[in-house]
Amino acid sequence: MRTESRLLQMFVAVADALSFTRAADALHVAQPWLSAQIRKLERQLGFELFIRDSRRVALSEQGAALLAPARAVMQALDAFNAGALLLRRQQEWPLLRIGLPPYSHLFAERVVLLERFAQIHPRLRIETVVGWSPELVEKVADEKLDMAFVVGEVIDPALEYRVVAQSSCELLCRRDDPLAQLDVVSDRDLHDRTVLVFERALNPPLYDQLFNGPKRAGAVLRVDHEMMSDLWLEHILANRALGLNFIRRPPAQLQEQLCARPMIDQRPVLLRLARRRGTPHPATELCWRMASAFEGIADAG
Repeated sequence: MRTESRLLQMFVAVADALSFTRAADALHVAQPWLSAQIRKLERQLGFELFIRDSRRVALSEQGAALLAPARAVMQALDAFNAGALLLRRQQEWPLLRIGLPPYSHLFAERVVLLERFAQIHPRLRIETVVGWSPELVEKVADEKLDMAFVVGEVIDPALEYRVVAQSSCELLCRRDDPLAQLDVVSDRDLHDRTVLVFERALNPPLYDQLFNGPKRAGAVLRVDHEMMSDLWLEHILANRALGLNFIRRPPAQLQEQLCARPMIDQRPVLLRLARRRGTPHPATELCWRMASAFEGIADAG
């Protein structure tokens, strides 16, 4: 035997009201029809749920025993329906697809912007895709992403850009390195020194901005696939190599061994928010407007 959820709902309503008339009003049904449905349920169960007389309605012993399980079933059904409704509404809410460089969380402005945006627009769904800046720019241009944060001079004429943050370039070296004694470091100071670099194909404009000057000055460029990670910092320590850094700060356990010095020949590295030109997606426009506040801070910096 399988009891219909609708009959359980009627049973609980009558048990709560202890009146067929009041329960019928609450359920917006006719009282005779409600009484007939309860009789139907009692026939299915094989016993009476209520004791009826001319003056009152009361739960029978069996009805009292089944009231709590019936409530639990109704609560579970309510939870199921609420969850289904939420999922349906989420499908109807706008979706904003945003691209993020793998280390963009190190820019505090990017983290604050997205967190604040999500708080102000809690019903907006945000989907993030991690990738290197040239790849993200291509996806925005191809409409696979609505927006993307990009690092460096990665420019596509089909897109418009808004500067969100900028960071100065520094040289990372061991504290016992001669370069650590300089107040500032120039490209010429890197002559014959090994500088760890990422693969140029990952972000050619950023690579050229950071490393073309040292290369012309005679630096030895060596690819390190662990750029921006703790292992990259350990490679600097172990190999007496140098690193050009614009955002990464050494963890506490390495700060006594590593030294950072400003580079006078390097331009600031920019973090931009990019979107397609033309009529914007409504959610894109909301995020774009919020980013304008960060653009002023970045320019001032």
